[in-house]
Amino acid sequence: MVAAAADRGYEVTAAVAERACGLNEKRRGLRRLFRMAADGEIDVVLIEFKDRLARFGFAYVVEALQAHGVRVEVLDGPVAVDATQELVADMLAIVTCFAARLYGSRSQQFRRKVQEAAKEAEGLAG
Repeated sequence: MVAAAADRGYEVTAAVAERACGLNEKRRGLRRLFRMAADGEIDVVLIEFKDRLARFGFAYVVEALQAHGVRVEVLDGPVAVDATQELVADMLAIVTCFAARLYGSRSQQFRRKVQEAAKEAEGLAG
């Protein structure tokens, strides 16, 4: 991405990367992007694929950024897919996102129980 920005003559002021589901409304990276746009710190957002910015509602995100004078550029361009392929990709994205939430919450519960057990063990040993 840095090389693509340099090829276009852009100065990279920030690189925002996150590991989050496109359906997640609490994405730190996206919030940071909106703050930077509102503060006038950026004028172009360069992304590799449009679904990396937002899986659904991409046009709304672009419009919100444009309201602050920020242009969004997508490197890959439009990919020609038929309606069935697009629907399958969207369904897989939804299932993947919700499965990650489910297993993530289970993992948090397990870590919490391990920490509680460790504290109890320290209390018994001490």
